[in-house]
Amino acid sequence: MTGLEKITTQIIDDAKASAQKAKAAAEAEASNILAAAKTQQEKQITQIELDTQVQTAAIAAQAQSSAALKQRQTLLAAKQQIIREMIQAARGSLLSLDDAAYFGLIFKMVGKFALPQQGKLILNEKDLARVPGDFDVQLKAALAAIPGAVLSLSSSTCPIDGGFVLDYGGIEENCSFEALFYSSQEALQDKVQKFLFQ
Repeated sequence: MTGLEKITTQIIDDAKASAQKAKAAAEAEASNILAAAKTQQEKQITQIELDTQVQTAAIAAQAQSSAALKQRQTLLAAKQQIIREMIQAARGSLLSLDDAAYFGLIFKMVGKFALPQQGKLILNEKDLARVPGDFDVQLKAALAAIPGAVLSLSSSTCPIDGGFVLDYGGIEENCSFEALFYSSQEALQDKVQKFLFQ
């Protein structure tokens, strides 16, 4: 082999070796890039799974909280309905008392609500028609503990459910069952709730 052939062979061998090194380096770099991409992909998949679990847990907690709130609201509405019905039943029971018990209640109420002055007691049409014969005597007895209180039964009527209206020269005090239940509504609701639910 001549010197020129040796040099040419050497150059070709060096080029092949350099190409092999470049190829090996490129393959190693490609392998590293693929490994890094695979690691990054696994991290992203893990993060997506964690995010999905967190979102799922949050949605489940929100759904559970919403269901619990709906349950509490439904229970509260049912309790309020029962309380209203109990109060209405109590009011209805007053209206269905027999005459003696009913007017006994009326005289107790007069003793509680009458003012120490002269006035008129006004009933509804139904009650005026069924007043007991000794109404004036019992009315006077009911007022005995209130100095200066004088009431007379009015011949006119008023459109109330039961109870009465006191008229003191044009100034009226509504002592109908409806008005008394309305003014005591919150206290009555509290008492019924304690009685029924505690």
